[in-house]
Amino acid sequence: DFADADIARAKLNDAQRDWDRVKNGANADDINAAEAKVAAAEATVALGWVEAPFNGTVTEVKPKVGDQVSSGTRAFRIDDLSELYVDVQISEVDINRVVIGQEVELSFDAISGQTYTGDVTEVARVGEDTGSGVDFTVTLRIIDPDGQVRPGMTAAVNIIVSKETDVLILPSRAVRSNNGQRFVYVLKNGALQQVEIEIGVKSDTSLQVLSGNVKAGDLIVLNPPSEFDMSSGQSPESMFGG
Repeated sequence: DFADADIARAKLNDAQRDWDRVKNGANADDINAAEAKVAAAEATVALGWVEAPFNGTVTEVKPKVGDQVSSGTRAFRIDDLSELYVDVQISEVDINRVVIGQEVELSFDAISGQTYTGDVTEVARVGEDTGSGVDFTVTLRIIDPDGQVRPGMTAAVNIIVSKETDVLILPSRAVRSNNGQRFVYVLKNGALQQVEIEIGVKSDTSLQVLSGNVKAGDLIVLNPPSEFDMSSGQSPESMFGG
């Protein structure tokens, strides 16, 4: 039968073309088509996954299984806990004393008795008007965090702008100023003496004494009587009612 012969020859030709296509390796068009099918299948599978653009830890999950999630609604929170940072606001009065790389001490209200170390990683170039002044944002990195430190905690920060050793330190509230001179009241030999001093570096609570007739161990009077007069020669007993 001629029809059967034609069909047989067509099948033979198809078989020959298939053989010719594979005997010398895959055809480029076939490879591209196969790759396209694989890519389409992978894209379909990927629709069931949400992939973050960075490594981190899931710290918050809002939707539950079966919930419908609309576009723009936050479903998860991911934090990179390998490095933790703290943003603090520094007044314009002090900002020029802060530079990148300075050592920082941090403590947290929620972690009793523990102090952490850090450093300054970024200092804002532009301040923000707070209504009562201008503050600059300073970013600090916690160098030695542990499992107790968590994102969102409140931190108390001490930026070490300079470090001195073997120096005499006084409480800032003990120092008085008058006509550009600074002095303290020292209890010596049973009487108060006004001693002029020169100060160096200072913090919110203390300052360095560079010179003056004050030494370690002296008794400093923080709140001398307002009527104290150096020329009167009054003794502490008469002034304090002792």
